[in-house]
Amino acid sequence: MTQVLNRRSWLLPLLLVALALIAAQCGAPATPEPPVAESSVSEAAPEAVEETASADDSQEVVREVVEQSQAAQSTGVEAGITVVSEEEVSSPRDKRGGEYRDVSTSDAVSFHPYMTTDTASSGYQAQVYTGGLLRLDENTLEYIPNMAESYTISEDGLTFTFYLREDMKWSDGEPITANDFKWTYDQVTNPDNGFPYLSQLDFISSYEAVDDYTLEIKIDEVYAPALGQMSGLITPLPKHIWENLDWSDPETNPEINSPSVVSGPYKLAEWKRDQFVVFEANENYWYHGAPNLERQVLEIVPDQDIAYQKMKSGETDTGPITPENLEEARGLENITLYEWWPAAALWSYVGLNMREGFPTHDINFRHGLNYAIDKQLLTDEVMKGQAKRLCSVFPETSWVYNPDVPCYEYDPDKALDEFSEAGYTFEDGKLLDENGEQVTLKLIYGPNTSQTLELMAVVIQDYLSDVGIEVEIQSLEWSSFLETKSSEGSDWDMLLGAWRATIEPHIMYTIWAEENIPQLNSVAYVNEEVEALFDEAGKTYDAEFRKEKYGEVQRIIAEDAPYIFLFYNKTWSGQNNRIQGIEPTALGIGWNFEDWYIEEPLE
Repeated sequence: MTQVLNRRSWLLPLLLVALALIAAQCGAPATPEPPVAESSVSEAAPEAVEETASADDSQEVVREVVEQSQAAQSTGVEAGITVVSEEEVSSPRDKRGGEYRDVSTSDAVSFHPYMTTDTASSGYQAQVYTGGLLRLDENTLEYIPNMAESYTISEDGLTFTFYLREDMKWSDGEPITANDFKWTYDQVTNPDNGFPYLSQLDFISSYEAVDDYTLEIKIDEVYAPALGQMSGLITPLPKHIWENLDWSDPETNPEINSPSVVSGPYKLAEWKRDQFVVFEANENYWYHGAPNLERQVLEIVPDQDIAYQKMKSGETDTGPITPENLEEARGLENITLYEWWPAAALWSYVGLNMREGFPTHDINFRHGLNYAIDKQLLTDEVMKGQAKRLCSVFPETSWVYNPDVPCYEYDPDKALDEFSEAGYTFEDGKLLDENGEQVTLKLIYGPNTSQTLELMAVVIQDYLSDVGIEVEIQSLEWSSFLETKSSEGSDWDMLLGAWRATIEPHIMYTIWAEENIPQLNSVAYVNEEVEALFDEAGKTYDAEFRKEKYGEVQRIIAEDAPYIFLFYNKTWSGQNNRIQGIEPTALGIGWNFEDWYIEEPLE
């Protein structure tokens, strides 16, 4: 059977527009991605929609839309079909010109798509590298052809053949071919190359370039997220540039931090680390040619207030807005503010170091910390009503959400009981270990420019002092924080972190897998039952069975308490009114960033 897909330009009612992917920054068409570490709970990417309903109502709509989407449930692939796109991708854009100005308090780590896990880096990478054999339709969240013009699925559902568009080019004019995909896949799946999400490609048994424009991918057994992962996790690198360079050493491979040949909508013009980055339009971009905005400039500043003032004054077109500034931002005459509850939730947590020798290795001690912190008050006061409590891995907007898990409501007496079970005593306002020494915990967070994270750290410090625990706070620059939290020998007890999750629940396996210690699983959580449940859920298209298994995952992780789950927050973005072409859809607004243009106001 052949399915012919046309690009649909209609918009869903705005109530259905409160969906977002994990894309860290506006850019190319959205493709499925793994979970990524967020630099701040308040520095939202510019993928937003106008809020037209109450928070609870909009969340309910989000849940209903996600439950019906192919991206969320990975519904069974239809064997023996051919899917062909009739989308026209060659007509050029006609509103070229101008410079888009952004500001941030944290910089990227690297342009290497396979060596980073943070959103700042993935945001930069999305500008210069286009990826995704398929992408998510901006309205329905169904998979549609992207770099592949068509694809077929064999009668047994185990062989996927993708036929690439034959007019795609690298920025140097060389063709983008199946050989680039194949070469990149081979490097990514080499265990020596350290791809953080390597386990998410284990289901593939064969990945071959049949010819210059045909890829054949085989799997041995049913794997629910197969279509999305095989089409979205490999972003091709230019084989003719990279094949003679070291994969991971920036000293000998300049492409890692200064890519010269790219496939995305923009080329890197200049990057001064911790100062600014400049992107210029790629005239050879395959999707309707160069984007309308000819330049992007992102300035790095040391403080969120400075960043906000730059947007407020019109010096930049967008910028971070803290919860404290949100109400004022809603009233700015030169800014349109977009707000939404994303389906791919951004959620915050306190990670607890579960390695032997740390107090947090003990489950009773971890339970005590959970009871000692008023997480509801922290959610309400720090986030100013722009967040909701989270008790385990998936929020209410997920189709696999399980409400029946321990939530550890604030109870200092229960906290002291748990500490007592762990062998500690509470005397004269101090929690003492077996040697009579007061318990002291080290809490780290980053970036050190985040006022919201600083406030959260101080609030946690105050609550734990009430149960006799001294907390030493260490704030770190963003790249130093990433390195410290993911280093096996680090001496931290607790860390403040955030994940931008995935619509497909199975991909969250990566942050709990033993094999991903310490890079993604920084707290060193090990539970074979959890890993087995993820494995069972991935081997079927039965949505109810999968929901049951992911529900068990949520319960067990909540009971084990490797994290103190805090909240998931609304996302918001301010855009200067001179920026036009923004089209809210089920993917927010960033999905068509290449079509945005500048319309200067009349004097």
